[in-house]
Amino acid sequence: MQANAVPGKYPDDCGPIGVYVHIPFCLSRCDYCGFVSYPFEPALEAHYVEAVIQEFHGLRKSLLFMGHSFPADLDTVYFGGGTPSVFNPESIERIIDAIKRTFNFVHPMEITVEVNPGTYLKNEFLKLQEAGVNRISIGAQSLNNLELRSMNRRHSAADFIRTFINARKSGFQNISVDLLAGYPGQTLSSIMNSLEEIIKLGPEHVSVYMLEIKSGSRIENRIKRTQDEVVDDDLVADMYEAICEKLCSKGLEQYEISNFSRIGMQSRHNLKYWTDQVFLGLGLAAHGMTGRTRYSNVVELDRYLRSTLCKESVVESLIEMDPLTRFKDAMIMGLRLTKGVDLALMSYQYGLDASGIVKDSLGHLDGAGLFTIEDNTIKLTQKGRLLSNIIFSQFI
Repeated sequence: MQANAVPGKYPDDCGPIGVYVHIPFCLSRCDYCGFVSYPFEPALEAHYVEAVIQEFHGLRKSLLFMGHSFPADLDTVYFGGGTPSVFNPESIERIIDAIKRTFNFVHPMEITVEVNPGTYLKNEFLKLQEAGVNRISIGAQSLNNLELRSMNRRHSAADFIRTFINARKSGFQNISVDLLAGYPGQTLSSIMNSLEEIIKLGPEHVSVYMLEIKSGSRIENRIKRTQDEVVDDDLVADMYEAICEKLCSKGLEQYEISNFSRIGMQSRHNLKYWTDQVFLGLGLAAHGMTGRTRYSNVVELDRYLRSTLCKESVVESLIEMDPLTRFKDAMIMGLRLTKGVDLALMSYQYGLDASGIVKDSLGHLDGAGLFTIEDNTIKLTQKGRLLSNIIFSQFI
């Protein structure tokens, strides 16, 4: 098969899809944040929910699915942000109900809501459960109050612990916690102390993100203005290795560069991204992939609200996904997984010589200790995970 010949259907496009819903509002903006977000105004909540529902209803008739069928089955929904928990649980439920009326919900469903510490109490968690939410992701980032203030986080370590306990007491048996490492002022001791406190609570999943200086973020401007020192690369590497070792020793297996879970508790929605499965993106600045097309929505709030009200498309960019494009995306995402990428399967799925393309793309890095290829499976090493952008850039 030639690289520009699009198969009738890729194997993974037949399965249940996922839906991502972006809630682009925050009570305040964290200094490291580079995501699209706006200050939360309660008066906007109902308007935004209605806009998302209108966008969703319009997807079936959109150009994204012209010439092939709209997917029927769904098994994951993920509310991210921003801060989804600035919305009332009833607003989350309205969106879930709209999605439920269109798709066949395939058991077992995974419905995740990101929550910032201090935004939801036990009653809100109970309402989320009634709406069908069964997974909570709590953005702790740190359990050191000085670090939290430096990040411009509104919560304290005590707020996080209280939020986690409220979620657990409300019946949630699948809780993930986010931790940020490599922030200016952090030390190996402080990050490990935060991790120890998180482990004591017994989460099913932990995501550990190494700080990336995002263009336009406050931390980028602060570093330029005050010459704050970014954490030394060697110290960041020490943090990463110590975190991996500690979590694995406590029964949280690393299955992706930044993600660790107990057996069977991986983020099934995020696995769709990492294994090149179809997902729809709803909301301001959301991204989606239909199998034939990768798309992203507008980033201006007024434009998004106005377009959905007028039943106009909110898609801002479209990229056609021929086999070579999907293969490269699948390599970038799949190499994030610790199990690596099966090159024989990739060749079958995309009709390409996967081993040959990998050799051409990464041959000059052979011997650098960033990856291994055994039994036709390519995996990043521990060093490769730390320097993964070097590998990923070869497929862009």
